[in-house]
Amino acid sequence: MKYRYPLFASMFSLFLIGALAWFIPYSPQPSANKVATYALAKLEGTGTFQDRNELGGAHFSLQTVTIQTDDPQSVLRLKWNGVSKQSLGQNPRFRLSLASGLRTYQFLELSLPKGDILGTIDISMATSYQVFEWIVPQESIDSILEQGIEIRVKGKGVAVSFFVAGEQVPPALCPHLLIPGKLSPEKEFFKRFITRAGTTNYGWEGACVLDGLAALSAQSKRPLPYQKALESLLQSYFPEKSPLKTYPSVENTSCVAQLAFWQPKHPEIANVLAFWQSRKNGKGEIIDHRQTAAEGNYTVAWPLAVIAKQLNRPELAEEAIAQLRVRKAHLVDEKGAIWLRHREGGTPLRTYKLWSRGITWYFLGMAKTMDLLPQPPPDLIAEYQRTANYLRTLQDAEGMWHVFAEELETIPESSGTAGIATAMAIGIRRGWIGEEFRPVALKSLAALRSRLTPDGFLKSVAYCNRAEGGEEFQRKSKGSILQFGMGFYAQLVAELDPRSIPYL
Repeated sequence: MKYRYPLFASMFSLFLIGALAWFIPYSPQPSANKVATYALAKLEGTGTFQDRNELGGAHFSLQTVTIQTDDPQSVLRLKWNGVSKQSLGQNPRFRLSLASGLRTYQFLELSLPKGDILGTIDISMATSYQVFEWIVPQESIDSILEQGIEIRVKGKGVAVSFFVAGEQVPPALCPHLLIPGKLSPEKEFFKRFITRAGTTNYGWEGACVLDGLAALSAQSKRPLPYQKALESLLQSYFPEKSPLKTYPSVENTSCVAQLAFWQPKHPEIANVLAFWQSRKNGKGEIIDHRQTAAEGNYTVAWPLAVIAKQLNRPELAEEAIAQLRVRKAHLVDEKGAIWLRHREGGTPLRTYKLWSRGITWYFLGMAKTMDLLPQPPPDLIAEYQRTANYLRTLQDAEGMWHVFAEELETIPESSGTAGIATAMAIGIRRGWIGEEFRPVALKSLAALRSRLTPDGFLKSVAYCNRAEGGEEFQRKSKGSILQFGMGFYAQLVAELDPRSIPYL
């Protein structure tokens, strides 16, 4: 048919296309910006399933499954349906997350249902929310997709619990095979971090996440998603009408910094102030039973500075300064090295020399505290400058600090690197150190970005420090995925490269 008027013909064609669209089923095409997704496993076996409403001080609805250790009959069976080999990418990743903490040497044995051993995952000294991943060998992919995986816990210790799918449990924490998306790992990080997948235990771990969310919110041009994630996590740590918390150590009190920004009159703040008062020794030092730990710069001095500002209590700012000085006096040796712990009358006197996360507690805690003080004291600024210059010499060629900073045979460690570089970035902004430190911090940021997984988790974070593992375990650490490391990384991005924070 020929139309006399081309314009009419075009309009009639558009009408036909539109009409047909009502009858032709719509099949969405993969987006060029598709985010990573998770192929969740169907779970069977002899494990015990349980509904819970709290884990590690975070209150939300969750489900777990528990299997016994060294019991061949206690097994978790995982099966996948409809997952294509191609969708898993070149390095298929199997993951699961712990819903229990361990102080023992244990591991997971992965096998095919027919009995063939596939591999193991070391979960020794692990903590709740810790994400473990196993890179699936290419030769095993077909068998796993066809048969599934069986998981058993090995090693003398306790029963082990894992997250399973539930309404408030993100797929990223459940047993899954990762399906990479089209976004860069950097952009995936922000999407992952603001979900429940960024949650971790209340205390110093959770404080790192809270501080990371707060930093992103403060620096983003569209802060609402980060602010909502921050408030959601605070509400899970401090639900309405919940009883006041008890604290085994001053290491556990740093979440009150963001609580004081959010609700300055919350009763938990007075509770923590009273706890700190109870831990003062005869010299006025807030420490744990004659032991001074570097964590106190981050878990005591920093929240004290926040509370001082929010409640207009300058005497608490002086208290924060005093705590920084206590740790300088006890934890820096005659050669300038920073130690994690000092115990009065102990043998040895100090432990964990130049442990990178301990350096972060000392250095970043100092920087964040002084950043909030109206007039940081000259002696502490001088100590900050000395520390920055000292640590600069210990950074490796890639831009990382290792688990033990002067022991390059230990692995490059992500949480310590992010924390140290963030402290330097704060000093550059405040003018305590010069612009010559910017390339040092930027090199760290680039090295950390290369350690993001395809879905934005940060790898190579040294495990939580357990007394049962000690320095020996830390030296052997191969690193893992731990959310507090993501919190340090978020703070570094906010300080050093805020323009990279995406609109979500």
